[in-house]
Amino acid sequence: MERIVYEQDGTSWAVIRLRLDDGDVATAVGDLAPVFEGERLQIDGSWVDDARFGRQFRADKSVSVRPTDEVAVERYLASGVVPGIGPEIAKRIVKIFGDRTLEVFDDTPEKLLSVRGIGRVRLHRIKERWGEQAAERGTRIFLQSLGLGPFLINKILRAWGQDSEQRVRENPYALAASGEIPGIGFRRADEIARQFPKWGSETDARARAGVLHVLDDQATHGHCFVPYERLIRVACELLGVDDEDVVRRAVGGLLDDGDLVSELLDDDEVAALSPKGSSEAEDDPTADDGHRAVYRRAFLEAERRVARRLLKIAATPAADGKLGAFSEDRAAKAVEWVEDQLGVELGSDQRNAVGVALSQKVLLFTGGPGTGKTTLIDAIVRCGLAVSARIALAAPTGRAAKRLLEATGHASMTIHRLLDYRPHDGGFGRNMASPLEADMVIVDEASMIDLFLMDALVSAVPPRAVLVLVGDADQLPPVGPGAVLRDLLVSKVLPTVRLTEIYRQARRSLIVRNAHRVNQGELPEGMEGMETWNEDVLRDFYFIGEEDADRARDIALALVSERIPARFGLNAMSDIQVVAPMHRGKAGVSRLNLTLQKRLNDVSGGRAVGDYILRPGDRVIQQRNDYDREVFNGDVGRVAEAEAQGSLTVVFDGRRVEYDQEAARHLSLAYAISIHKSQGSEYPAVVVLLLTEHYPMLQRNLLYTALTRAKKLAVLVGSRRAVRRAVTNAAPLRRCTRLARRLSEQPTLPGSSS
Repeated sequence: MERIVYEQDGTSWAVIRLRLDDGDVATAVGDLAPVFEGERLQIDGSWVDDARFGRQFRADKSVSVRPTDEVAVERYLASGVVPGIGPEIAKRIVKIFGDRTLEVFDDTPEKLLSVRGIGRVRLHRIKERWGEQAAERGTRIFLQSLGLGPFLINKILRAWGQDSEQRVRENPYALAASGEIPGIGFRRADEIARQFPKWGSETDARARAGVLHVLDDQATHGHCFVPYERLIRVACELLGVDDEDVVRRAVGGLLDDGDLVSELLDDDEVAALSPKGSSEAEDDPTADDGHRAVYRRAFLEAERRVARRLLKIAATPAADGKLGAFSEDRAAKAVEWVEDQLGVELGSDQRNAVGVALSQKVLLFTGGPGTGKTTLIDAIVRCGLAVSARIALAAPTGRAAKRLLEATGHASMTIHRLLDYRPHDGGFGRNMASPLEADMVIVDEASMIDLFLMDALVSAVPPRAVLVLVGDADQLPPVGPGAVLRDLLVSKVLPTVRLTEIYRQARRSLIVRNAHRVNQGELPEGMEGMETWNEDVLRDFYFIGEEDADRARDIALALVSERIPARFGLNAMSDIQVVAPMHRGKAGVSRLNLTLQKRLNDVSGGRAVGDYILRPGDRVIQQRNDYDREVFNGDVGRVAEAEAQGSLTVVFDGRRVEYDQEAARHLSLAYAISIHKSQGSEYPAVVVLLLTEHYPMLQRNLLYTALTRAKKLAVLVGSRRAVRRAVTNAAPLRRCTRLARRLSEQPTLPGSSS
């Protein structure tokens, strides 16, 4: 290797200049192992022609080969590969030992004392680092032999260090089961394990890894536990084994070791989790073995803590807190006062809600669009501030938190920021030992809160404080495990106000009316004709019927780039959001993004990230929480700089964020996003695609969530059959949780739901 042109900090991605065996010089780009000048490299990959940088070799795999000739050895040592050896000392070493230099480092390092400038202290550092490097080099060669690339190898080494080879040899499935190495799932670990003779298809470790993988996979679909027999069946399918006893022994071992925990399900729970209408319903898998629910221990403990903590807060006398307990007469006067402050007359359910907020400790407010949830929050905040209460406002996403700030004028933040999340140790600064300094905690968009975030939240709320959770229970459940808001409402243990009255201004909106129609199982208004766009009167909702996915995609493209900007004066790049149920398919998010990018931002250059090339001006979405950069899952920004082999900068709400190669992997184009990703956000205009190719995802709460993202305009493009399927499919997948059961098993609190 001649020289390193560019390296991404903390990653294996690099641009290097190579001198080939025939004397020619070439550029190699890709995930390369840490490299040093003077090294010999064996690189597998392919030649590509970059529009900006010309002909390059795109590396898929590289193996370091130690240099042999004196010039290469000197450059290698001078490159900084060994602390304490710079260019001058490297020259002295090679002058003395010649082409045997590296053998001296390996076998007789004491001979280095003969080199001027190397004493005992420096020699000790050299020997220590050379040994570490030799071990790491050997580990890299070992991991490469298993088919792993530099990117994953670096992750393994960062997680396990010098123990990497030993841990993989002892149990390759630990690569997946540990959860420490993102990017390696069970199937990849299984491929690696099969390269070792001692790992047969029915080993206990393999079966255990498969069981844990099933539980982890089910958690990504929102489940906190898996019924025992379902776990056995799915794990057998994953492992490709017919002998269920293999998996049963594995589950038993995990239960004995305490990695898993089981609980008995009652008959109602078993019935709710049975696959209705299928042949499996008659011999439901939960019918045997005591109707057991199998949990990872952390999930069970989180459910128990959430239930216990909520009940403790709710049971703490209101008089112990700053707000105290308002009498009925005092609460009525507070309502009159806040109406005067707001300059509006609250509806009967809103007045009731304010009264409940001033007299209870844990409160749930739920309602659909146009029912005045935001006005209610503002009213409660004003009442709290009037008695000098310390109020904490939060929401799951940055966008939702920003809307709270705009609605109330009171400081608001994400739940993670409120709780002082510590990314490097995975914990929160605010907890039971260091609770929030607040008399009232109000959280909006509570339907998005998963089990573990709720666990962290309620642990940080002091018992004397009031906790108010506001959300729309009819929206999609959280992306993470659990269905917290639904479970809290179902339990009927905590005081709840359901906002049902749609206020006059909202009733004039077709978006609001149609969202409620969908929620009630009725088709949206405006679907009588195939094309309503050319009506003389401007509306805020349109339906454009189209059965063909390719043509529907073309219609969405025309709407975003031409028709909506021309008719409504909205900006195509910033005001219009396309949403769809799925990433795959002709009208999936991935294809839509490529099509929209080409039409809206077809500029040269850019940085290759995943399936996309990100270019300056592109709208992008963060796909995973990045606490170091303070950008979170679902945050949408605009690319400011995107160099193929340099910087990548994204602007989020006016704040510039720099990305290295590894962090950039969690960015995607956001001209189109999934409906799930749109939760917690609102946009001036939303174009919703709903087609029969989206059939597996078509549910009422999905369409309802999509429509309620639009503030000024919603355009529904797609198949009548798909819309009808979504509207009539009111039974989303039942998530396996027991939080509601844990709450309802406790005595009913005063003021709770009936």
